[in-house]
Amino acid sequence: MKKFFLILTVAIIVFLVWFKLTKPNTGSSPINVENIETNQPIVHQQQASQPIPILVTSPQTNILTQEIFNATGATNLEQWKAAIKGLKQLGGFKFTQEWIMEQSNRRTGLPFTLNQDGRTVAYDATFVSITAKNETGNLIEVQMQTPNMNIDETRDLGLQLCNMLGVDSKDFLVWCDKVGNHWLDAPLYATGNKSYGFQTLRTFNDEKPWFINFIIQNP
Repeated sequence: MKKFFLILTVAIIVFLVWFKLTKPNTGSSPINVENIETNQPIVHQQQASQPIPILVTSPQTNILTQEIFNATGATNLEQWKAAIKGLKQLGGFKFTQEWIMEQSNRRTGLPFTLNQDGRTVAYDATFVSITAKNETGNLIEVQMQTPNMNIDETRDLGLQLCNMLGVDSKDFLVWCDKVGNHWLDAPLYATGNKSYGFQTLRTFNDEKPWFINFIIQNP
């Protein structure tokens, strides 16, 4: 009889354990569908890259013409005034007037072309000085200074100018080899013909110690 009650007691305990484990949990909090995590990766949508318009202020704010101005083709002040927006009058004398254009730095110049006998040179100028006759505006002299240059840049432009002017470049090359980038107490160089010429001048800067001054006379 004791054995029967022992077996019945064990059976009841097993039944109660099974019933507890299989009974639904009705006391749990409701599920928020917004908080369900899925196994799908999160995709961050990104718009295709579009070019952003950028307002660029060019250092060449003085230039006005739509095409590069041929400096050696001009004979009158009005042509220069039409070509350069920032040309300013300094004054003058009884029979002449003076005008200049000057960039804010000597690193970037305005683009011009120089031409003689079909030989053309691209020439950037940070400073332009113009002397013209008062009554007619006909040009007397124009001087155009380049940005600061090292000796390699000076040699390259100087050789082009020598070729355009039809002068022997031998002495210019000797000067380049002699001075290099050492401007202190170094001699200068100048050459030209009856209408055009150029000279080297010092910037007093060890990295870019030279600039070229191109001169136009009575075009």
